[in-house]
Amino acid sequence: MTRIDRPLATNNASGRAVVRGTVLERTIRARLVEATGAEVLEVLNESRMHNVPPKAETHFRVVVVSSRFEGANRLRRHRVVHSALAEELAGPIHALAIEALTPAEWRARGETRSLSPDCRGGSRFDSANQDSAKAAE
Repeated sequence: MTRIDRPLATNNASGRAVVRGTVLERTIRARLVEATGAEVLEVLNESRMHNVPPKAETHFRVVVVSSRFEGANRLRRHRVVHSALAEELAGPIHALAIEALTPAEWRARGETRSLSPDCRGGSRFDSANQDSAKAAE
């Protein structure tokens, strides 16, 4: 299985997503590998892009590339991911963005993930940076 180790993207939101290797992130990874046989898997904690407490683990993005998705439509692929993470979705995970692709689809898009949009409500990270910038003026 391959991990995506490239910088995320150029927009503000995706630049703040983090891969930390916490217990929850390792659990997500293990469950998705078991359920999908992922050939490429990325688990990104995007919580800090939202208005949540520091070190929160509530908002995630997963990129799952698996040959098991061949012939399955988007809904079926998402159901596989949701089923694998049912316990986490009932508990700590508030939001989950899913990119579930076949190896051919992954190659066709240049082996890159989509960008996450900036949170419309802002984030505490943004507020803290803005406050610091104003204080420096």
